Amino acid sequence: MESSRFMAVPDAAANLLDSGDTDAYMSAALEDIVANYPPRSRYPHEVLQGLWSGPTGMAYLLLQVSTLRPELVISGQPAVHWARAYIAGSRGHNLRLGSHGCGIGDEKLAFEAVRAAISQERHHVAEFVSSVSQILAVEEFPDENLYGRAGSLYLLRLVRHWVPDCAALVQPAITEISNTIMRNGPAWKWHGRRYIGAVHGDIGIVTQLVLTTPALAAEVEPHLVRLLDMQLADGNWPSHEGSGNTGKHLVQFCHGAPGFVVSLLSLRPHFPALQERIDEAIRKARECIWNEGLLKKEPNLCHGIFGNALTLPLGPQRHHFLGVAAPENVSRMKKSDPTGTIFERADYGRSYSTLTSYAPCAVWTWLVCREEAPRFLAYNDI
Repeated sequence: MESSRFMAVPDAAANLLDSGDTDAYMSAALEDIVANYPPRSRYPHEVLQGLWSGPTGMAYLLLQVSTLRPELVISGQPAVHWARAYIAGSRGHNLRLGSHGCGIGDEKLAFEAVRAAISQERHHVAEFVSSVSQILAVEEFPDENLYGRAGSLYLLRLVRHWVPDCAALVQPAITEISNTIMRNGPAWKWHGRRYIGAVHGDIGIVTQLVLTTPALAAEVEPHLVRLLDMQLADGNWPSHEGSGNTGKHLVQFCHGAPGFVVSLLSLRPHFPALQERIDEAIRKARECIWNEGLLKKEPNLCHGIFGNALTLPLGPQRHHFLGVAAPENVSRMKKSDPTGTIFERADYGRSYSTLTSYAPCAVWTWLVCREEAPRFLAYNDI
């Protein structure tokens, strides 16, 4: 096990940090985004990565901010102004359907879904559904979230949530995609492996199926039992089937206990017969996250402290993780680290990635961190 992936946590409550002024941190992060990654009239193709990274993800983040905190003003404008500005810029004429799969990382599908959510226009919903319909017959798409059909389900649920009057328009696509995923499972694969986690694996697929169509819970319950059985003695889960205790020991949202905690908290109401098992699995997983989840990567949602903090119970442990990730502490720790390994960038070179870079992830984290069971943007937030 590689202890170098994470920092030690205090062994005494007196040494725990506080999360600080989260509203001030959120406002500062929002100002940082609009100042350093402003809306543009036209976006180059290389920055367009759906909800994962780029202006479409930023528009959706700001739409959520405008709903949860409508009183906020960013550089003199309400958040909804900025949501509209980020979605308005041209994506060019060569935005190809399915160029990044069919999940939340596909720009065309994500753009059309978020545009419909912001505009509330029925013709925008119809255009999105038409695009989804075109990908239904493509067999090579995976079933996971970032590039696959489970991500399409999330986008369909997004539109159904934000434009409820058009629910009937999206339902046929929801039914067809759900049926396809169910036919392909439960032996779902991504890049030839049976992944287990929230982004590329089984628990993420099950979560999107059930949150989109609760009636499917009874059909996937045996598989959820199997996933619960796969929990390791330390509370974590393997990243993929067959890895067991070998290989990378990942404690992050994408792979491992944090993604399971987020998922199980949302799934719990739909599986009354499993609630005691789910509660015990969450308890053990949170122990693992506390012990090994204070990650050295730059704080972010997908594989950093922000995402892990939101999985801990509301109280001192969560606030300690958030305190470590506060901007002044991040700056101080980076300057005082002679090895240069503390809080290295973890956004794959995509600045202002909604799910993997500091400022956008900070916005979401500070927005929901005082909720009992915070939701995860682009996963179970709707």
